[in-house]
Parts: sequence; C-alpha cells; structure tokens
Amino acid sequence: MRRILVATASEATGDDAVRTLLPLIAVTTLGVGGGLLGLLNALPFLWYLFAHRQIGSSVDALGYRRSVTLGNTLRVLTAGLLIVLLAAGHLSVPALLVLAATLGLGDALFTTGHSAMVPAIVGRDRTADCYQRIEAVSAITRISAPVVVSALLRLTSPAVALGLAVASYLVSLFTLATLPPRASGTPAPARDPYARATPYGALAFEPEWTVRKVVSTPGLGNLTLATTLLNAAAMVSGTALVLFALETLHLAPSTVALLTAAGALGALLGAACSTPLRAHLPTGSAKLLATLGVALSSLIAPAALLLPAGQAVMLGTGELLIAASATAAAVVGSDVPARLIPQSHLGRAFAAIRLLTIGVMPVASILGGLLVALTSPVAALLGAAAVAALACLPLIPVRHWSPPPANGLT
Repeated sequence: MRRILVATASEATGDDAVRTLLPLIAVTTLGVGGGLLGLLNALPFLWYLFAHRQIGSSVDALGYRRSVTLGNTLRVLTAGLLIVLLAAGHLSVPALLVLAATLGLGDALFTTGHSAMVPAIVGRDRTADCYQRIEAVSAITRISAPVVVSALLRLTSPAVALGLAVASYLVSLFTLATLPPRASGTPAPARDPYARATPYGALAFEPEWTVRKVVSTPGLGNLTLATTLLNAAAMVSGTALVLFALETLHLAPSTVALLTAAGALGALLGAACSTPLRAHLPTGSAKLLATLGVALSSLIAPAALLLPAGQAVMLGTGELLIAASATAAAVVGSDVPARLIPQSHLGRAFAAIRLLTIGVMPVASILGGLLVALTSPVAALLGAAAVAALACLPLIPVRHWSPPPANGLT
C-alpha cells in the first residue's frame, strides 16, 4: 500500500500542476477567451463520455499494470512535448487543445487501470482503507502542488514549471512498475462466480458490465447514481462560487484563492471521518449520511449573503464542510465494485461507472454556467444544493445495505 500512496502523491501532483498551468498558458501565452478555455477544461473528461467502452476493454485486455504504465508514459511524453513547443515559441491553440486531449487520454487509461489495480494489490477487503488514504494524500497535494507551481512561476517560466508534472508522472511510473503482482492471501478461485449453470450443464456467463448492468445492480447502481449527482452538484457549485465570491460579495481574488486550501483541509477531515462511518454504519446509511452532509453544507455559501461581515470565513467554512462530506461519501462504498465485480471485468465496469460519475462533469459545468448567466450565482448555488439533496434519493432504498464479502471473485 505504501508504494500505491507514493505513486498517488506523485500522480496527483502532476495532475494538479497540469490543471493549474494549462489555463494560465492558454490565457497568458495564447490569449484564449472564455469559450475555448471552457473547452480546454472539458477535454480531459470527454474521453469518459465518448470512449469509455474502448478504454475499459483496453484495460481488461492489457491488464492494470500495463494500463497504468501506458497512461503515465503517455502523459510524460505529452507534457514533455508541451514543454518543448512552449520553450521554442511554437505552441498554438490547436496544438494546446490536442495535447490537452492526449493528456486526458493518458489520465483515463491510468485512472481506470488504477481502479482495477488497487483491489488486486491490496486485497478487496482492504480496498476502502486504501482509498481512504488515497483521498488523504490527494488532499495534501491539492494544497502543496499549487503552492510549488506558484513559486516556480515566480522564479522561472511556465515551461520550467511544467517540468514538475513530468517529474511527478515519472515517479508514479517507476513506483507502480515495482509493485508486486498480487497481495498475499488474496483468493484466486477457479471460476468466475458470475458464471451460472444452464439446464444442459454448460456455463452461461452474465452480460458484460455495461452502464445498464452497473445501474441495474442492487447497491452498486444506487451508489453510482448518488455519486453522479454529487459530482454534478460540485461542478455547478464550482462554476458559481467564484463568480458569487468575486462579483456578488466583492471579495479579493487572493481571498478567493484560499477557498481551495479550505476545501483541501476539509478533504483531509473527510478522509479521517470515513473510518467511523464505515465501522459503525451499513454502507448505504454511511453514504446517505455523508451525502446529506454535502447537501446541507451547500447552503452555507448562499447564506453568506445575509451576513454584514465575515462572509469570507462563511464561504471557507462551507467549502471545508462540503469537501469533508464529499470525501467521506467518496471513500464510503469505494470497495463496492471490487466486491461485486470479477477482476477480469473491472476495467470495463469502472469505465462504465466513470461514464456516469465523471462524464456528467463537463455537462454539469456547461449547464451551471448557463444557469449563472440566465439567473444569478446565488440561484446556481441553491440549484447545486438541490442536486446534492437529490443524490440522497437513490440511497434511501439501500440505507441498510452493505456489500457481500469479497471471497470468491477473481
């Protein structure tokens, strides 16, 4: 697990550096406007919308080890090419968009392969514990990586700062390459438990793990739909919050930047709180409680409009509580796919899950922007809270449900 956490910290640092630098390069170097900037931000997520089956099948065919290696290698080469073009002064808007899309492909391969890798390496019974630590490590990088990038930009150029991403992806690449193939004691039964006998004695295999099968699987479908709605709420809120803070509350940009740190601290708190939730409540109830926390915390930001002072503190508190609840919700149930789906199907299953949970993000971001333009940032924030409340509905029927033991899955 230690090597997985080191690779997670490195990979997350690279991702945070790229996400921080690409918009800055687009605006300051290429003069990109709002429309193209929105497309640039959406490109990494579009693979989950339009190529999720191909990515999932590739992960299952290549195996998780080759998939994460290919994903990291693709990102190293793409980020390196971006540095060369930027340093040579040959970077153009079309080239930046193509490179951003290629980085997104590498991320999709890595993320899907990583999801299949964790239960195979640490064991299915320890998957949720591993994801709890992954969320904590990722939260730390969300604080440290932007600080390092900011310091590098003050001292050097964006091309040199991008070297942090290349170095981070390389550390992740070499760390995961040294992982053992399987955790000790992980069961390896002879046949797929999802194979059932026919009246003639042959084995008939269940349908492939598509979006329909994921959604229709009791427990898994409910948790996936709840996560999809939570991610949609987060994208709407993220689009509206900056405009609300800057234009409605008239806060300074430097103050608004601190909201990211508040969210990262909340994510650390949420990762810690997920342990008692998972220990004392069924999976459905724990996920429902954390999701309800997101919905209630989402009301704090618009409530800041009613205060004569201390609005920045109110926003920071809201972001901390939202991130804490959302992180706890992400950790709770993170082991469910590994407990319900055979290892040989995990790539396609996780690709189908991410078509919903990540594919909704660019769509929600665009709709959130339209909602802000047609109404106001306050209305969009209230809309995000309403979507988070809707995320509780799929969890109510499974509030007493927990996944079965992982024994018997390959």
